Parts: sequence; C-alpha cells; structure tokens
Amino acid sequence: MELHSLRKTFSLPLGIALLFLFFQPLLAKETYPEYDEQTVIDRLKAIENPLVEHQYNSVVKGYIKGYVVWNREKAEGILGRTVLYFPLFEDYLEKNNLPEKLKYLSVVESALNPHATSPVGAVGLWQFMPETGKEYGLEIDDFVDERRDPNKSTQAAIQYLSRQFDKYDDWALALAAYNGGSGRVSRAIKRGRSKNFWRIRRYLPRETRNYVPAFIAATYLMEYYKEHEIVPNYPPLDLQITETIQVYDYISFYRIAQVTGLSMEAIESLNPAYKRGIIPESSDGHYLILPRRVMQAFRDYLDTNRPDYPGDDFFNDSPVTIEQSKAGNNEKYVRTTYTVKKGESLQQIAEALNCSAHQIIAWNHLEANEAREGQKLIIFRPREIVRFNPLEKMTELPPLPSSTTLEPASVEQTSTEDHDFEHLLYVVQRKETLEDISRAIPGLSLPDLIDLNRIPPNEKLKPGHCLKVPKN
Repeated sequence: MELHSLRKTFSLPLGIALLFLFFQPLLAKETYPEYDEQTVIDRLKAIENPLVEHQYNSVVKGYIKGYVVWNREKAEGILGRTVLYFPLFEDYLEKNNLPEKLKYLSVVESALNPHATSPVGAVGLWQFMPETGKEYGLEIDDFVDERRDPNKSTQAAIQYLSRQFDKYDDWALALAAYNGGSGRVSRAIKRGRSKNFWRIRRYLPRETRNYVPAFIAATYLMEYYKEHEIVPNYPPLDLQITETIQVYDYISFYRIAQVTGLSMEAIESLNPAYKRGIIPESSDGHYLILPRRVMQAFRDYLDTNRPDYPGDDFFNDSPVTIEQSKAGNNEKYVRTTYTVKKGESLQQIAEALNCSAHQIIAWNHLEANEAREGQKLIIFRPREIVRFNPLEKMTELPPLPSSTTLEPASVEQTSTEDHDFEHLLYVVQRKETLEDISRAIPGLSLPDLIDLNRIPPNEKLKPGHCLKVPKN
C-alpha cells in the first residue's frame, strides 16, 4: 500500500522519523534501563519464528531506540492499545493461516490508531489509500469509511498481504510491496537480480527500504518492552470488554445511546468508521462494537421489532428506561479471581472465561505469557448486564396539514405566540428520500437536509414523517 513520508514519529513513523531520532537524544532522561546494543542484538536473534530476517543496522537501531529510549510515552500508548486490537488481529490471522506476527505491521502503519491519517490520504489501522480500500471491498462515502473499521480493514489487509506473499513467497518482500506497491518491488528484484530484501533494498524508495527495519523495531518493542521497564497505558474497561454485532438497518448513535445508556463519546470511540453518528442501512451488514455489559440491551431493542426508522419519531424525543444499577463509571465491573489449574494455558483460561489472553496479561501485569499452577489471576466482569425496556408509545399528535403533491407549499412554518423556531417542517408525502425532496424543492440543499436530520440521502422515508428544513 502506498504510504509516503512526512509521517509523525510512531503514529506515522516512516517519514521525518529519522530526523526526529537525531535530535531526540538531547531530550532523553536516564530514568530507564541503559540501552545495551549487544543485548538488543542477542534478543533479536532469540525471537522465535521471525517473520523476516532480523538484521541489526543503524536504521533498525534508530527505530528501536525511538520506542524504548526517546519516545517511551508513545510506546506506552501503543502497547496499551494492543489489548483492543491484537485479539482481533490474531483471530483473523489464524482463520486465514497467516503468521501471528503480522499483527505487528499495524504498529508500523498506524501505531494502532484507527484515526491515523497520512498527508496523502491513507487512513486507518492499516493505512489504506481510498482506491486500494475500495479495491478490497471497503466502503468509503459520506457516511462510512471502513478503512477505520477494525474488522473490515483487517480483513482487507489480510487479503492484500496474502496476495503479496503468494506473489513473492517471502514476507520481507511482501511487506515491502504492502508499503510501496508490487511494481516497485518487482523492478528492484530485476535490478538487483535477487529476491533477498536486504540485497535489493538500495533499489527501493527510501520509505520502502526503511519499512522492514521499522517492522523489526516494532517486533522488538512488542517482544521486549518489559525488559525496558515500559508500562502499557491501557484504556478503560468499557473499551476493553466488548462484543461485536452486525447491523443491517439504519440506526443512529443517538438511538444506541438511548437504548444502552452509553455516552456518545464511548460509542464513537468504539466505532470510528461512522462519520456522522449514524450507521446506514446495508444488506451486507455494518459492524457495531459495544461494551459487553450493554450489548444485551441493544439486542433487546432489536427484538422489539422497532427498527430505527425516521417514522418512529415518538421514540426519538421520549425517555428510555434501562434496567441498570446506579453504579458510577468506576463501579461497573467487579474484580474476581481465578486459580490456575495444572496444565492450563493463558489461552485456554481466556476462552473459558470469555475474555482474551491479552486482557489477562494486562489485568495481572504478567511478566511472561504463561500461567503457573495455583496462580491467582484477576479477572474483571461486568457488574450487571444492562437490559432495555421502552416506555409505552406516546399519544400521537394530529398530523400537520400538507398538500397532496411534492411542492414548496408542503413546507409549513412552525411558530408559537411568542417566537418563531429557526427551522420549518416538511411533511413527507409518500415514500421518498432526501435526494428526492432536495431535487423537488428549488433552493433546498441536500447537505443541509442531511445535517439537520442526520438521515442518509437514500433512506426511504414514510408518509407523514416531518423533516427539518432551513427557514430560508
């Protein structure tokens, strides 16, 4: 995939990162273990099942020191986000029979930040350009950018990487092709008369020739951060303990907040692919991620057969009852303990307890990815599972007067004796969309309609539904 220079160090590390590395030593403080070069080399050699040949050179050294010496705070943030995304990556990689260490590539690409954006428009955890994203089935429009969707972007990245490996049968070359494109890699192979990345490296663009060294450094960070006394900065439990569901009908984040009691900020944080706070209708389904403690409430809502349709207006402005305790944000989870039995692995324990091995490691600050017989592990569980019960439907107001044809006359001004409101109301006449209405009424802007009503332009509206329209 096409990634360019001028990235910010470690969030987009391959551009001005090297310049940063030259100046950062002046700011470094000796509050961490000394960087011993031979020890680092020995550790790189000791990594099991390396994805690429772990050469150590000045570029690799610069990237490693950037993580463990000069920019430790950012490294802590990256490590903290592994608990959110690595279990997802590992699941998809295993299903596709790909090496688990490919998960480290997203560290190089985006520092595990789904909002990461390069100056040339590459976006998301895996930094897809728009054209490449669409080629691999990612939806990108005014409402959705699936390059930011953790599930769909990971599926697309795996397809892309699989294609490159099938072509070169070498992961170093496949990674280089992911960054710079297969055309550049093939030309470098031809010029260098070799299929060894390190031999053809000088024939590649600067960013691509530094890409595999950056991957080696990311691998080192993930494998040895504890030896450098770097402490991951983990996100709140509500962002860690989640479930995913596919949604096929239109629904707004506002409705989800009503049903679950979550804040809009929490919903947006877990679902970065949606640009306007709505999930559009899709026959293929869109992914929705929510904290596990509230997912049952959302399923309850779906079971009521009340799709989040604009015609269901009584629900938008009426309160919602949620069966939940009055516990504060810090009391929504209970801390329990689990005693490790003989022969159990962390993965087995995680599967039995419906969590991930990464979560167990995070919650217990484990020094190794292994469990000992008799060891007591801290496990967090939701204090209660939130349920949803809607209030009775409110009494419907008499319909507003409207004409029988779609004309400007069907726009009615709403007012009281004391003041006029800022908007007018348009009464929908038949099954039509915002696009239909904007075309039928001269001077009515489709973007204004979308922003005022938070409805996709192609969403079918029911007769009698009232839309806000600009007063002018």
